[in-house]
Amino acid sequence: MKKVTITESDLVEMIKKIVETKLSEIDKEEIKEKKKKKDRCHRCADQSYGPETSAYKSGAMVKCRQGKIWKGKQC
Repeated sequence: MKKVTITESDLVEMIKKIVETKLSEIDKEEIKEKKKKKDRCHRCADQSYGPETSAYKSGAMVKCRQGKIWKGKQC
């Protein structure tokens, strides 16, 4: 068998790559969890335009988030 020599800098690079991949996996899981929760504007748009995606619904969500519509509506 051949002996493999690994320098300290190579070892540090390997560890950094492993840590980065694990952190990116954790971040992806957290993003998925956050996406599941709908905000108030999304719920109001669902009630007004239905659960299907449409340009009208998207525009209404943008206006709601800007504070132009549905200020006092309870959703």
